[in-house]
Amino acid sequence: MLRKYKLYVSILLIFMAQGTQATTGYFASGYGPKSTGMAGATVASPQDALAAASNPAGMAHVGERIDLGIKLFSPHREASFGTTAIGSPVDVESESTREYFLIPSFGITRKISDKLWAGLSVYGNGGMNTSYKTNVYDQALAAFFGAPPGSGTGTPDTGTLGVDLAQAIAAPTLSFKINDKHTVGVSVLLAAQQFKARGLGNFQCFTPTGANNNPAACAPGGFGPLTPGFIPSTKLTDNGHEWSFGAGVRGGWLGQVTDRVRLGVSAASKVYMTEFDDYRELFAEQGGFDIPATVSAGINFQATAELELIFDYEHIFYGDVDSIANPGPVASPFGPAIPAGTGLLGTDNGLGFGWEDIDVYRFATVYQYNDKLILRAGYSYNDSPIPDDQILFNIIAPAVNKHHLTFGLTYAPHENGEWNIAYMHAFEEKQDVDVSAFGIPASIEMYQNALEVGYSWKF
Repeated sequence: MLRKYKLYVSILLIFMAQGTQATTGYFASGYGPKSTGMAGATVASPQDALAAASNPAGMAHVGERIDLGIKLFSPHREASFGTTAIGSPVDVESESTREYFLIPSFGITRKISDKLWAGLSVYGNGGMNTSYKTNVYDQALAAFFGAPPGSGTGTPDTGTLGVDLAQAIAAPTLSFKINDKHTVGVSVLLAAQQFKARGLGNFQCFTPTGANNNPAACAPGGFGPLTPGFIPSTKLTDNGHEWSFGAGVRGGWLGQVTDRVRLGVSAASKVYMTEFDDYRELFAEQGGFDIPATVSAGINFQATAELELIFDYEHIFYGDVDSIANPGPVASPFGPAIPAGTGLLGTDNGLGFGWEDIDVYRFATVYQYNDKLILRAGYSYNDSPIPDDQILFNIIAPAVNKHHLTFGLTYAPHENGEWNIAYMHAFEEKQDVDVSAFGIPASIEMYQNALEVGYSWKF
């Protein structure tokens, strides 16, 4: 039975991780259509069997049920370099081509006793995808040498530029009612992620293989990967999809502190993942890419018999994952350079994306219109994890969105089933810098839309 359980969970995770989403950094803003309609503000407001994605204590408060959902997620991403600053007649710019992704979700809860509930929440944790029409790195470098607009350098592995990161989590959960007012819960976070990178050949001199085997070619004034006989890294780019697996834990508490006020807190450990061996000279710590820890708190105020007002706060510790947080290249008189205290790509202190911790603030309302119809709305704000001087590497991961607006509803045609629908819009954000690590202006921008539908069976 244990082997069968592991097999089922693995199949679910692999299916879930085919989607990709990036709202609060690269995490999703909500998990399941009810949570999405509330901008993810569910720490003190459990809605369904996906509750363990934010607070495992909530699984004892949603009844016995099965929830299925599917999200159509559509991000629009752009990047540019101001090559007119170095004499090119036009700037280099491009859009990412793939704009539609399907992301499923699943949850189930069962009552074990009057105090103990068990459940499973399976959801796409987050991700990032870019696939640019043109390789803006290659075209910007070509502009330095006076090549015509649209030309490349001819460097190997500089075709289609982009990455594909997708993460999924299965969270087996136990939730225990201490008494009528207080509940605690714990989830084991079983994670799977897949990753692919393409078009990063111009960064060979930042890998241990490239730099150590070709010191003259990689020295200032050298020709880098274009040097005859250059020995490139085979663990940097264009190696197809690779899988990584890992585990962590999340715990939470939910308490009815007054007749109208309910509080919740939740914390998740870092999810420790196996390394991406095929990309061990891209990510720090020889291909390490753990999932960051989080802490959350929420308050639910029952304003009237029909109306709930909700506020959630979340802190995501992106800065504790070296491959995400280590700084990327900086500008120098000879082009991009490794900042002091940072090493080559793939080393323990290797170059990264320079991400910082972020705070997420979520506001939501839930209105019980009648016995069959519930309306939801939400708004969330988070700061960008990307400092302005880190835009160079983040062209392939432009997670700059800050403001998100959501709407949702539940329609229950009968007492044993309900339809759920939600819409999310992440407003367009543009982040730019006058002097990127290429020594010229650069910018990244993105906006997103998502439509999610689901059905619930209640026992």
